[in-house]
Amino acid sequence: MFDTILRNGTVVDPLDGVRPADLALRDGKIAAIMEPGAPAEAHDVLDVSGKHLFPGVIEPHTHIGFLNPFQADVTTETASAAIGGVTTVFSFHRHYQSAEPKPYDDFPELVETINAGAYVDVAIHLGMLTEVQASQIEKYIEWGVSSFKFYMAYRGEDGKTVGMINEIDDGVMFDAFSVLGKYPHAVACVHCENTEIIGRRARQVKAAGRADLAAWNAARPSFAEAEHVRRAGYFAEIAGCNLYYVHIGAAKSVEEAILQKARYDRITIETCPHYLTLTEDSELGPVAKVNPPVRAQADLDRIWQALLDGDIETVGTDHCAMPRTKKAGDIWKASPGFPGMATMLPVMLHEGYHRRGMGLQHIARALSYNAAKSFNLLPHKGALQVGFDADIAVVDLELEKRVNPALLLSSSDFSLQEGQVLKGWPVSTFLRGKVVARDGAILGRPGDGRYLAR
Repeated sequence: MFDTILRNGTVVDPLDGVRPADLALRDGKIAAIMEPGAPAEAHDVLDVSGKHLFPGVIEPHTHIGFLNPFQADVTTETASAAIGGVTTVFSFHRHYQSAEPKPYDDFPELVETINAGAYVDVAIHLGMLTEVQASQIEKYIEWGVSSFKFYMAYRGEDGKTVGMINEIDDGVMFDAFSVLGKYPHAVACVHCENTEIIGRRARQVKAAGRADLAAWNAARPSFAEAEHVRRAGYFAEIAGCNLYYVHIGAAKSVEEAILQKARYDRITIETCPHYLTLTEDSELGPVAKVNPPVRAQADLDRIWQALLDGDIETVGTDHCAMPRTKKAGDIWKASPGFPGMATMLPVMLHEGYHRRGMGLQHIARALSYNAAKSFNLLPHKGALQVGFDADIAVVDLELEKRVNPALLLSSSDFSLQEGQVLKGWPVSTFLRGKVVARDGAILGRPGDGRYLAR
């Protein structure tokens, strides 16, 4: 006897491809993948005819607790994740707005907050801002944190623009890479931007009187990102650690990252939906301000090609909840960042599958399996395989909906896709066999999600 059987759907598995199948769930796991109509009994039998069953999306890149208290964000933003088919959220955690970033001795309290307030599962990347924090990496690994973010940007004056003190220089970062190299499952995540170049360029562009979205691209040029991609890749190769390039959105940067991967195969490249949908000419203006910036059309085209070719392996939104008021003023005054989790899967289905012919299996790999592989979640998350967690996004590929921020459940009151009609939406989300969202409404409760040690 199974707990639940999803009948008459089409399974989209990153490993075994796309095929009609009945999916049987028991004790929060996928218990069987059966031929359609195979005899079996369950407490609940759900007819999902015409729907595609994807592994729950694994969102590798968010900033929960950036502008809002972590306790509030972990509830609202995981609710937003759930209605978007996202079942695992990674958040880059650091002590924001702190004059003296301290060690993460309060991490056990963070875990308690997640377990009490999250609608979906949450894992943590720790941001390394001080030498003391970097010196305690092995302690954090004991707590189940195996990925650490290093900001090659946000040093000095650039850090003050986002209220962050970053004391990590290249020497400290390389020593930390060397420590991570001792742990086969550990990962260094790197934000690549050359602080010295972007600081100087920003002053020059601002002095010229420019204040549009393209000015932000000019102030933080793509070659300054690509240069640090090269540097981080070389450091990782020498140190022998796994490297994960976050939010790559420029042609120069992805080409440099591909070169680094050819030299050293323990590298993963991530991009974001905004680099696949927006350029510096966007009418959104300061609303689309982000670091690194959205670039030119040629960059967008190159990023798509790298994703379709498999050179870019993961997609993360860089989700950061904030009110629209934070985007007020010109490009120099607006805050960088925006929400994105609830629309991540629809954007990829609309832009990738429907518009560019990206295969459904490929989308499942980019949105689920590859992140699970990169961040030590296999064999529990990331695929629809027997024994894996029953984390499932039930998708209607033909469903068209107009994006309304008020219905996305985030504390943010805006969306980059606001007003757009997207084709392909999740209609139900299962977390370990339990329906936590259906038709845009939350059915789960805070505490359904868990902290994931890995």
